[in-house]
Amino acid sequence: MVKKKENEFEKLARLIKEEGEDIRTELKQELGNKIDKLERRMDERFTGIERRLDETIQPQLDGHARRIKVLEIKTARTH
Repeated sequence: MVKKKENEFEKLARLIKEEGEDIRTELKQELGNKIDKLERRMDERFTGIERRLDETIQPQLDGHARRIKVLEIKTARTH
């Protein structure tokens, strides 16, 4: 009787361990998929932000470059 109880206990322990491993595997896959989706969304959004910043900043840089060029020409003429 004691031997049978031990076998049942060992079987139950093995089943619990296997179920725990299955749950961990599923959770790892789920989390991995969610992290991948989040990274893609972040990349897409950051790309959009960078594009808008470029559209805003580039005209300002071009304007500064024109003013610098004008100043360079004026200073070259006076020397």
